[in-house]
Amino acid sequence: MIDTAKKEVIRPERGIHPLPWPYSHGIKVGNLLFIAGQVALDEELRLIGPGDAEAQARQTWKNIQTVVEATYLADLADVEAIHKVRREFFPSGDFPTATVVQAAKLGLPGLLLETEAFAIIGCS
Repeated sequence: MIDTAKKEVIRPERGIHPLPWPYSHGIKVGNLLFIAGQVALDEELRLIGPGDAEAQARQTWKNIQTVVEATYLADLADVEAIHKVRREFFPSGDFPTATVVQAAKLGLPGLLLETEAFAIIGCS
């Protein structure tokens, strides 16, 4: 017999921008959480930190606050600013896995990075 885990669509009511596009911020299956790529948009869909990779990284991490990520940058020169913010969110030094690649273009004009995450819930 195969056990099936319940799928739950994650739709935060506050603290993250609403979705005007057809996707979910996250999907939880069992203790696994799959998080859509997050960008530097606030709750009003305003771009935070135009031209400022550090401010965009901070907003992106505010949007996801999880432990596993892969970051896609518009410019690899911004990687140190992204790492600075990652250290703020993970002061213990238990950093998430990361992949850094340069992308020619992201989903909206002005975005400097997008972060995608995968998390295991309830794991110590």
